Amino acid sequence: MKLPLTLAAIAAIVAPALAADAWYTDFAAAQAQAKAENKSIVLDFTGSDWCGWCMTMRRMVLDTPAFYDYARDKFVLMEVDLPRNTSKMNAEQLRQNNELVKRYNITTYPTVLVISPSGDLIGGFTGGRTELTAVAQALDLANTNATLLRQAEEQSGVAKAQTLKTFYWNMPGAFRKGMSDLRSQIADLDPQNATGMHTEIQDLATVQGVTAQVRGMKHDAAVESILAAIDTVSATHRNDLLQLLADKLNERIQQLREQADSLEDIEAIRQANLTFIEYCLPKESHRHANSRLKAEFANPQEMLEELRQERDARTKYKKK
Repeated sequence: MKLPLTLAAIAAIVAPALAADAWYTDFAAAQAQAKAENKSIVLDFTGSDWCGWCMTMRRMVLDTPAFYDYARDKFVLMEVDLPRNTSKMNAEQLRQNNELVKRYNITTYPTVLVISPSGDLIGGFTGGRTELTAVAQALDLANTNATLLRQAEEQSGVAKAQTLKTFYWNMPGAFRKGMSDLRSQIADLDPQNATGMHTEIQDLATVQGVTAQVRGMKHDAAVESILAAIDTVSATHRNDLLQLLADKLNERIQQLREQADSLEDIEAIRQANLTFIEYCLPKESHRHANSRLKAEFANPQEMLEELRQERDARTKYKKK
């Protein structure tokens, strides 16, 4: 005999459908709803039939009743789908979604943006997340930014600059790079640099300049240029230059290992590794890393012979 479904069981069946149906696909309708309810809009840029992390995040977070319970009183939700199979999507929706991708410069999937009802970017994140807490943390910070923007509208001068500075630093680093207009606005409001925005603008220009400069350089010259610039920027952008340095050193080490044909080449590999350890590893790792490096280079001649044998093996494989 079949027992009647309890209310809890019915809720368990219906809730997932409610969560999935909560997502708009029409941007104008989502904006109208957001304006009517004074809510921010969550835009989920996804590839529903090709992006593995998009599908995983949907299944584990965004299409769950728990997410719907969290989000329904805070946000208007909209899916911006860019599937490979567009046969089930009408031409207008596809055009709209592609325009949103261009408008918000989306290059990574999934990307979740939070925007104001008028369309201003106020937060979000890139990449898949599998925990509701991690998603909610980013979305809540975006809602804090919405409050900061409203607060800034009532302010002027340095007070407004300070509020906008907090908004700026609440944004993910990947989003801040494109916010040149906001940086200029804060700097204009704060000629004495109380917010540090003039320094931020100068640091970004330094990082961009060094990045462009070393692009066409030989590895050794590139490393020297990056090292010369590291101490001229603040801690935040020092990390940007250190990442660039790590990339160049790894390229240099790999090139040397592939081409090594003398003990001088082996010493150059060792020196590049020493530079990597000094600048690119945390200080607490230096002792251990240096010990391993010393052991690895204990017999330079033996290392040279091993690298030559590896090169010969690669050459024979290519000929086959």
